[in-house]
Amino acid sequence: MIMENNFQRKYSTAISKGAGLIEETRRLLDHWRPDEPLDDFTHRVQVEGLLGNSTAYRTRDVVRRVFAPRLLRPNDKPARILKSVIESGLPARTFTELLFVFAARQDPLVYDFTVREYWPAARRGRSFLDTDPMLSFLSQAHYDGRLDNQWSENVSLRIARCVLGILRDVGFLRETVRGRREIVNYRMSDEGAAILARELNESGVTDSSICNHPDWSLFGMTPSDVVERLDEIGEQRGLIVQHGGSVVHFTWGVKSIQELINVLAR
Repeated sequence: MIMENNFQRKYSTAISKGAGLIEETRRLLDHWRPDEPLDDFTHRVQVEGLLGNSTAYRTRDVVRRVFAPRLLRPNDKPARILKSVIESGLPARTFTELLFVFAARQDPLVYDFTVREYWPAARRGRSFLDTDPMLSFLSQAHYDGRLDNQWSENVSLRIARCVLGILRDVGFLRETVRGRREIVNYRMSDEGAAILARELNESGVTDSSICNHPDWSLFGMTPSDVVERLDEIGEQRGLIVQHGGSVVHFTWGVKSIQELINVLAR
């Protein structure tokens, strides 16, 4: 998936329907059936109380406006991958990282703020992140046309807190005393990196483009970081990386992403 030019990407309030929803998504995937119609799944989630005491309205919101856009559109491959990760017993962190990638791909606001504001702040050595940078980001987005209409102060503040919430949920921020959000020195897991590389490969991204793909920047990784990390993973975990100068070639010891997940889980 290649991201569009930033100035063609419109921002929405979609994140207000739920930040990371890590545990809720895991619970839904535990019961999700690949070929079940979405209406039937939504009804079953509600009838069986799979989201606890959520109201019918909240259940529909989570399933249809969060779960489905992130994991079932344009196809259900993200849901299948995450379900396999859960069933394999891989670390919970791997599930969270991949869920974040799929969520950010569907929400340009989350994607762009993470890449353009969070990671530059982390690299500058900033210790904490509050809502001010997010509010400034939204103000600039209104100025350059990424917001169709200027949001009210209350809406902007709510969205700012939701975006920071998803960064907290994935592990990039840590809540400290009095709600302060501390920037965490985060390093993507080897398992997450390997699965993302294979997912890009199966999506049609060429070897020469995988390490330059913008999705890695969601984890603050440069192309050279990606080459180094994937090279470290090694043949025993299903991947050989050959590189010289700007040329990178991948040799996969697995035939599918499912097989890779099985190898990583051993």
